[in-house]
Amino acid sequence: MAFAPLGPDFAAAGAAAGLTGAIVTGIVVGLVATSSFIIASPRVSESLLLASLIVMLSKRPDIANDKALIVIAVFSCVLLGGLFQAIFGLAGVAKIIKFTPHPVLVGFLNGIAVLVAVSQLKPYFLINPASSNVALIDEPSMFLLMVGVAILMLFFPMVAKRFPARWALGKTPPVLVGFIGGIGAFYFIKALDPGLDLGPIVGEVNFANPVRILDNVEAWKTLVRHAWDILPMSAILAVVATMDSLLAFRAAQSVSDLNISPVRDLFAQGLANSVSALAGGTTSAASPSPTMAAYRAGGRNWPVPITSALILLALGVLFPKYLAKIPSVVLSGILLAVGISLFDRWVIQVVSHVRNATTSLDRRRSVYDLVVVLIVMGITVFYSVIAGVIVGCVLAGIIFVMNMSRPIVRRILTGSEIRSKRLRPAKDVEILRDTGSNRAVLQLEGVLFFGNADDLSARIKSLFQTADMITLDMRGVNDVDVSGANILANLVNKSRELKKILLFCHIPPACLRTIESLIPKKETVEELIKPDLDSALEWMEEKSLLMNADKRSRADVLSLEEMEFLAGIEQQDLDRLSQRLMRREFTQGETICQEGDAGDRMWLLAKGSVSVRLRLRSGSESIRIASLARGTIIGEMSLIDSARRSATIVADEAVVCYELLRNDFDAMLSNQPEIATKLLSNLARELSRRLRLTSQDLRGRN
Repeated sequence: MAFAPLGPDFAAAGAAAGLTGAIVTGIVVGLVATSSFIIASPRVSESLLLASLIVMLSKRPDIANDKALIVIAVFSCVLLGGLFQAIFGLAGVAKIIKFTPHPVLVGFLNGIAVLVAVSQLKPYFLINPASSNVALIDEPSMFLLMVGVAILMLFFPMVAKRFPARWALGKTPPVLVGFIGGIGAFYFIKALDPGLDLGPIVGEVNFANPVRILDNVEAWKTLVRHAWDILPMSAILAVVATMDSLLAFRAAQSVSDLNISPVRDLFAQGLANSVSALAGGTTSAASPSPTMAAYRAGGRNWPVPITSALILLALGVLFPKYLAKIPSVVLSGILLAVGISLFDRWVIQVVSHVRNATTSLDRRRSVYDLVVVLIVMGITVFYSVIAGVIVGCVLAGIIFVMNMSRPIVRRILTGSEIRSKRLRPAKDVEILRDTGSNRAVLQLEGVLFFGNADDLSARIKSLFQTADMITLDMRGVNDVDVSGANILANLVNKSRELKKILLFCHIPPACLRTIESLIPKKETVEELIKPDLDSALEWMEEKSLLMNADKRSRADVLSLEEMEFLAGIEQQDLDRLSQRLMRREFTQGETICQEGDAGDRMWLLAKGSVSVRLRLRSGSESIRIASLARGTIIGEMSLIDSARRSATIVADEAVVCYELLRNDFDAMLSNQPEIATKLLSNLARELSRRLRLTSQDLRGRN
């Protein structure tokens, strides 16, 4: 790919440069870097950058016709890029690069993916700008073979999953299957029809010796004149190779207890690339695929990259005539598959989040991510790779400044403005309304760092003058630095001194370990960290009701006379109703009714609480949509329609309830219409109250 702009005559030179790069970097990295099983090899993104440099130099009149000198310029770029990468390692620049926002990285990688795929497809199509017509031109057989190789690579993993785990086929890398399968198909078709043109083969692989330029003064002068083409590209090459290596380091650490030294390992990568350039090799970076393959095969330390490099050297030296017979169309098919698989599907998830976001904050963040991805991707595809990287770096800086300058507190809500989804008796609702100022929710967004952590601390301390419980909703927080973590730790300790409660909810996975470390040893994570805002609100409300127990009914199990739903029914009618009610008890976690069951009964909750859960479309998971406390009713819609249950109800704790069957209710309609009419009237009142509470809740959350 790197040498493709020079034409098919340089395919063998490109293959030799790639092999040389893999051999040299493998040996040098194995000797200099931290002892590990990480393998370095040429990568798509770096190769495309080198191809862009060749395209750029091919437009310069004084060097355009000297392709050999352009190749030397490429090796010079690799040499300088290696030096830059070594400096990045020694200077600790990796600590900055690894904070590149994910949308910027996805936009760049997706742009690379599109360019790789288009570069392989473009030679087979003729585009007429005047009529916007696209036509398949010469060599349809070559095109079909290339697409066939790509399809084989892309769909092989799905086919391999159907084979038993003990078969080696399931562990075979798709690229190896495409490579061997493509070569086999090429020569099989050629045997059937020798006259069919399937394109050239790579040709004899001769390892280059770029050091010969050292005694050519004119060549040096020409390269110096084009320093402003080579230097920026070498710096970008170093940045991209560094990002690739850091991602591979992270992948290796995720499967092992490997201790990576970014300074030493990046320095080793840069040194290896510089030595590779002197030997006639292209840029390499730590590569996740061969690294993971080596790990699964048992490789754990420094002999892995060195052995891999020596095997490649043996293949290149002992079997050059076999390498020469590799069909170019097979390599094109592999690159097409690489381009397609390189496309990060995360952008599709972002589009889905934009459409299905439940809050304005989630939608705004998703739109923001999508715009960044499309900008970087568009510039990379339609202008140049260099411009895409530069714009990506600029956007990374802008995003960093925006996140840092944004106020950490987006919104403050009291318990009077926002409530949990739990349905409660009117008396409890009144108590919660009166004590709303004792509970507060702070919705946070951005990065919690030294610049805004003090402001958050001041706001929480001010709220603690009136509130007893505060929840920090962290769903909009991107990161928490050391200063921010220290401030939060001080706030947790301060809340204990003041006998106040500080809760956390919606903690992003990247920040979870930091927040968990703040929890005092005497308390559990479950006490102070809630999975979502509704759980935190419900916990605070229960705490408030316990603190105001003197205002509530102290009965353990509510009698019918104490049930708010039965208010207005005379005692003699209650006595007759009780004859049709059955006392039922459910243990914690027991299902009271299942979604899809027949709606033939309802319950009056006399003790405990329940959760209403709705099954997702996938059918494997469910979400809690509401919670109901004692004194309320559940399954009441069965008295209005005879439809099947629309949700599942599960006991959150030990539950005691009174069960009313629909047959008994129908009997009351016929024999005791005054009682049934009163029940329907109270039911309508309860449904109206719930609708009003839902409307207030939606207003409070938007």
